Amino acid sequence: MNMLLLNILYLILHVASSSQHETIVTLMPNVLVVKVDQKVFTVTQVPLRCGDYQDTEVIWRNGKERLENKGNQINVEVVERMGGNYSCHNAAGDYLNHTLVLVQDIPSPDRTRRVLEKSHDTDEYIRCLAKNYSGIFHCSWKKTEYRMSAAVVFVQVGRTISCSVDRDGEGLTCQDQNSCPFAEELSRINLTVYFRTNYLLEDYTITPFYIREIVKPDKIHITKVEGNTFQWAYPATWSRPCPYFPLTFRVKVVQYEASCDTKEKVFISETNINATEFTVRSSYKRYCFCLRAKDDLVDSQWSQWTRHEVKNKPKKH
Repeated sequence: MNMLLLNILYLILHVASSSQHETIVTLMPNVLVVKVDQKVFTVTQVPLRCGDYQDTEVIWRNGKERLENKGNQINVEVVERMGGNYSCHNAAGDYLNHTLVLVQDIPSPDRTRRVLEKSHDTDEYIRCLAKNYSGIFHCSWKKTEYRMSAAVVFVQVGRTISCSVDRDGEGLTCQDQNSCPFAEELSRINLTVYFRTNYLLEDYTITPFYIREIVKPDKIHITKVEGNTFQWAYPATWSRPCPYFPLTFRVKVVQYEASCDTKEKVFISETNINATEFTVRSSYKRYCFCLRAKDDLVDSQWSQWTRHEVKNKPKKH
């Protein structure tokens, strides 16, 4: 009996002490977020308001379950991670309004991340790239195998930027409405994406960036091959005019059928040029010509390698 009383007393004290770790914020219209320390047991009183229905009999539901609480304003209990989709109705059962209540772990260095996998090469959960300086960029991510059903519920982004989620839910496309390719950016872009799994919420913020830091040209298209001479053009998606947005090109010659990333089977090491033509001056009968590009004026990313295999026919004597 004494042990039971001690357990009850401990639970009461534990819940009371955890109340200081709870915060209720509005994420967007009709969406409340209860921020709690998920390491402790919490019971949070969340106030809900149907709207301007003081003179109307209002009933409430959590999903399909009817609540005992009535009236335009009520309080509901959120126990640990158990959020809910609360809707209010008039006496006839007609829908009036709703509030989605989500639960989020209080940010901390050691909090568990469940929705997205961190990229090994960038140490980021979200990666953003731009093909040019038009102000349009694309962000992508990879979900963990345990949260494949997670969906984007909100995107918070600075400047005059609007974003839309891709159909497959694996990325989003954004555009700066006031972007000018010829003007210098004055502020970095701040981007946070909120994901929902059932009633759990996680947010992921990418390191603030300029467009010029994430620009990456499309793969180069080789337009002509004559003997060992290669010609190419700027990508159709790259900003124009080309003299104002110059590219530098990197060429490399590797062993036939080898990868352009190889460091062992290299005939001609990586060489940077500004021309759109290159001649392989060698007697190699079979080799692979590799080509990629980047902005010549900015320390940005290289495009993917364009790979062209060459198999010269023996000369007739």
